[in-house]
Amino acid sequence: MFADSGCFAKYGDKIVQLRLWWFYCLLVFSLSVRLTMACDFSLSGLPEVDTSRVGASVHYLLQSRQVVWDDALRQRIEDSLKPALQTLGYYHAHWHWRDGCLLEVQPGPQIMIHKIEVAWSGAAQQDPVMQQLLQDQAVHPGEPLDQSRYEDLKSAMEHLAKTRGYFEGHWQEHQILLDQNANAADVVLVYASGPRYRLGRVDFVHSPVSLKVLGRYVPFAPGTPYDASLLMQLNKNLLDTQYFAHVDVQASPEKAVDHVIPVAVTLLTGQRNSLAAGVGFATDIGPRVSFSWNRPLLARSGSSVSVQVQYSRIQSMVQASYNIPQMGTPNSWQIQYGFQRYVIENTVTDSTLFGPQYVRMLPSGWRDITYVHWERNFYSRTDGSTETSNLLLPGISWTRSHSIGGIDPSSGFSQTYQLEGGSTSMLADANLVDIHASWHWLTTLADRHQFLTRLDSGGIWANHWDKIPPTLRFFAGGDQSIRGYGFNALGPTDTSGNVLGGHYLLVGSVQYGYQIRPKWRPHIFYDAGNAYDSIHDPSRSSTGFGVSWRSPVGPITVDVGWGLHDPSRPLRLHFYMGPPL
Repeated sequence: MFADSGCFAKYGDKIVQLRLWWFYCLLVFSLSVRLTMACDFSLSGLPEVDTSRVGASVHYLLQSRQVVWDDALRQRIEDSLKPALQTLGYYHAHWHWRDGCLLEVQPGPQIMIHKIEVAWSGAAQQDPVMQQLLQDQAVHPGEPLDQSRYEDLKSAMEHLAKTRGYFEGHWQEHQILLDQNANAADVVLVYASGPRYRLGRVDFVHSPVSLKVLGRYVPFAPGTPYDASLLMQLNKNLLDTQYFAHVDVQASPEKAVDHVIPVAVTLLTGQRNSLAAGVGFATDIGPRVSFSWNRPLLARSGSSVSVQVQYSRIQSMVQASYNIPQMGTPNSWQIQYGFQRYVIENTVTDSTLFGPQYVRMLPSGWRDITYVHWERNFYSRTDGSTETSNLLLPGISWTRSHSIGGIDPSSGFSQTYQLEGGSTSMLADANLVDIHASWHWLTTLADRHQFLTRLDSGGIWANHWDKIPPTLRFFAGGDQSIRGYGFNALGPTDTSGNVLGGHYLLVGSVQYGYQIRPKWRPHIFYDAGNAYDSIHDPSRSSTGFGVSWRSPVGPITVDVGWGLHDPSRPLRLHFYMGPPL
């Protein structure tokens, strides 16, 4: 023990000094590493827009986690900086480093565009679409030189020439003439288009559908000037028929004869029958099961058939449709048959529908349906009374919907209008006019704030109200109406409090949601309105909150609402699936 104490006394000071020395070296090394690795690069001296663009040109050099700020890195940054500045017209720029990784730039005078010559030669001179591109160009005299705009315009001219069928086109002249002493540049872009090719006859390969039927989906006639958008439209038209699983449209300029390109369309048919079954749940109607069968191609004439079956405690239905395409148009005739059982409060309604309808798909995006439906309704009440009504209802409806964002849209607008009527002189038990309109608006601000507004309205005028079945009358309340109340629980009532359905409908809703996570959006809402018999009938309103989850199959929404005019104000849970539009 004494030997150990003597050893420490003899060497202890040196050991302590050695440890202090190693600690000092480690501290110096850590500081040097911090100085070489933790330096934030910044750029100054340029306008804000140019700073971001020039900075982006050197950003890739700083992506490594082991960036060492040494002379080699600074040289690489300068090598990338110079062409980036020249692209923006800074040919007289100078720079110097400050504090290791701060680069100060003195840009000097910027090259300005003195004159510009951008033109087509050849057949493109007579093409208004080609000329419009030059009128919309982003390069103008008197502006600072930006070579990226020059390249963008050059690429746009080449691309448009190909999509418009100028397959022999080539550059007659393309250059930027610089005068650095005068800080001026002349831009010259002249494209020799050559002749414009034309589309020839369309040949269909492996088609199970008659050529006469397929011809109505071709949006051009032989000899039409080539336009790539026409070929894309042909492809879309054929896919929209649902006859085919795959469509391949080929129009190769190499096969052209006298500048006419033959069009070959290869068709691959899908399954002859499409079957689907599902199980779902909604607060309004409870559990439900569904089944559908679709045969998109029943015969070479292009006709198709579809059947849908759905069962739930409140609403069950069978619906069948036979579709006959109209030659030469995207429209079709349909023969509809449907049976529906509808349970509303104290009334069970069995409704049978049959009749033809004509469906038009307009270029503006509107879908209108003109129809004549014969309806037979038998409804019975819990008090044992029954009623029967027969109605022949000619009508027309218009629908248009547009949205952005797929199955979970971020914005959009949908609108529906319907007008139908019946007369006792036309196989109806009552004279009536039925009008219905609805609008849904959806918008998202700053990527997170979403506003959804909807308005539903309608009116029925009839001389024998007791002959109007519950399926045509108006009710309010439920998931898609006034939340916080039961499904179709609002409207005019009889002396026993049973809801009978009203002559008029006016229901509106405002909802605000905020996206807290990529797939989650909580929201609050306010709903108001009712089904009415007169302007003196009371309105009802509700409020509440909920959350939507963006699932792989679309939004799933859960709402909690309570009626503001219900004295007990019980909470009601609403659950439903599908997009808000």
